[in-house]
Amino acid sequence: MGQEGRRVAQGMGKVLDAASANAPNEIARLKGPDWRLISLPRMTSIKKLARLLPILLLAGCGKTTDNQSAQGGPKVQDSPVQVETTGEADPIASPDAVPGGTFTSWPGSYPKSLNMWLDYNTFSASVSSLMFEDLVNLHSTDNRPVGDLAESWEISPDKKTYTFHLNPAAKWSDGTPVTAADVQFYYDVIMDKKNLTSLFRVDLSRFSRPEVIDDHTLKVTATQAHWNNFWVAGGLCAFPRQVWANKDFNTINFEFPVVDGPYMLAPDGIKTNQSIKLQRRGDWWGRIKKYNEHKFNFDYLTFKSMEDRTKALEVLKTGGFDEYGIYTAKIWAQDTLVIPQVQKNWIVRQNIYNSEPKAFQGFALNMRKPLFQDPRVRQALACLLDRELMNEKLMFNQYFLLNSYYPDLYPNDINPAAPPTKYDPDKARALLKDAGWQVGSDGVLAKDGQPLDITILHYEGSDLRHLNIYIEDMKAVGIRSHIELVTQATWSKRIDNHEFDIVWAAWSAGRLRDPEPMWSSKTADDIAGQNWAGVKDPQIDALIDQQKTEMDLDKRNDIDRKIDARLMDINPYVLMWQSPSERILYWNRFGTPKYVLSKYAEGGPESDALAYWWYDAAKAKALDDAMKNNTSLPALPAEVHYGQ
Repeated sequence: MGQEGRRVAQGMGKVLDAASANAPNEIARLKGPDWRLISLPRMTSIKKLARLLPILLLAGCGKTTDNQSAQGGPKVQDSPVQVETTGEADPIASPDAVPGGTFTSWPGSYPKSLNMWLDYNTFSASVSSLMFEDLVNLHSTDNRPVGDLAESWEISPDKKTYTFHLNPAAKWSDGTPVTAADVQFYYDVIMDKKNLTSLFRVDLSRFSRPEVIDDHTLKVTATQAHWNNFWVAGGLCAFPRQVWANKDFNTINFEFPVVDGPYMLAPDGIKTNQSIKLQRRGDWWGRIKKYNEHKFNFDYLTFKSMEDRTKALEVLKTGGFDEYGIYTAKIWAQDTLVIPQVQKNWIVRQNIYNSEPKAFQGFALNMRKPLFQDPRVRQALACLLDRELMNEKLMFNQYFLLNSYYPDLYPNDINPAAPPTKYDPDKARALLKDAGWQVGSDGVLAKDGQPLDITILHYEGSDLRHLNIYIEDMKAVGIRSHIELVTQATWSKRIDNHEFDIVWAAWSAGRLRDPEPMWSSKTADDIAGQNWAGVKDPQIDALIDQQKTEMDLDKRNDIDRKIDARLMDINPYVLMWQSPSERILYWNRFGTPKYVLSKYAEGGPESDALAYWWYDAAKAKALDDAMKNNTSLPALPAEVHYGQ
């Protein structure tokens, strides 16, 4: 499974600070066409582990890196291959990379199923993407497609029919060829209403059943023109008919004996409710492709389940995880600096600045309600959010303040044509007065005998510091404001049914952004949709229609900038802040690409590590020696800027 699956998987944005605090633990990178909040419930305490930590430190904590322990199992033997001389190399992959070793990551809690098409979550998506391939993927540095299963393709003049030519070298792990009929079988399985695959039927419903022209040629036809049709069609993958044709797909959960991707389940790969281990395929057909050279290097990948992010950090310190992303400013700015392993450079602490697609977070204003249909009220609420204070006092100035709904479309993530909204209570008072709201004898704003009453819908167990500051600033100008705390299930249901005034939303982005689900008038009244604010704007609708048939990504980005300008005019959200970088910790035993992560890192640092990093024996030995002698390693750069 390539970019299409990763695009779905990255849907719900990585949560940043207050949004992270808002979530019960973490909002994962999941928000597809029918997204739901993915939370990680709390697990039992590991105080015993915490008590052992000082002893482990003295003993030189962390995994040993010699022989079988570093390898995670028998070394994978690669079949001889002749790498193609034509084609292009992945510019991110390092020629210094070598195969071998193991990498242990934390994908969240243990899934009900590894079959991501049945149980869509971070864990299952991470594993499935390494066992199954799409027809095409997005190039790692350019905004254009690159073939996975497909080696070439044509698009009809009406942009509705896509003909894919599969690489004749593509084979399943049992040695049988991957054929166009296997891709057609994927479509049949997903579209079968008996199967619990409704999430993936949404986009495929725009297509007729793919036509098999011959073993290596597939024709896919859409019912209407849309730029995303190519990527949906290219996101088709192959399913092994020879194994699954007569099986109930809903029962395929943890057994995947035949795959076509670079990894397969290891013989001892399933430890129920604990971990999943994948083994690199030495016979993977994709090794012949120049674009795959120096990638997928680890012989073994272990996905160790744990439900609590804070406790996962403690496990990283003992060597239980190899890499860990930080999404909370306090942890990064204060807590990580006092970790002994970080101080000795055994664990690398780095800020990675690249071109990762960035979306936005903010308070969605329910414009279906008369109060929020007045643009002056919406603008006044934006003037009452003291973002500068929150960023300084609560978030250690780790974030930039948003002045765009598509910040990554501009240099340094800042729209030069839109000055950021400043905290300005006097301006807010003037806007509300101009909108007809007058302060009564009780100090509360009222209009036509009705008080200006606003409730922020939120859920229990959250950090309320940011909300409390906002509430007090609203009260100071005469707004009767409240926080309503509900269960997470109720919170989600209320949003689905548009039963709220204001709600905090954190979204993510990909390079293949489609503004229609979030901003089109057609989606404003959808139940459980993405248009939380209920935007209905003729100018935006016209721009959305214009970009639907624009196949050039750079030209679509130009249209998206126009949509962004209009959104800044109408203020459907009170914009907040965003992180400018990826903040990661990882053990100093790995080789990495020049800039550690890729240019876009759309799957996050964990995904990049699995694809591009490698076990470096020299670094591992230096780390072991330093741990045994309780000495420090040379420091690596604290910041890495892609392209610099």
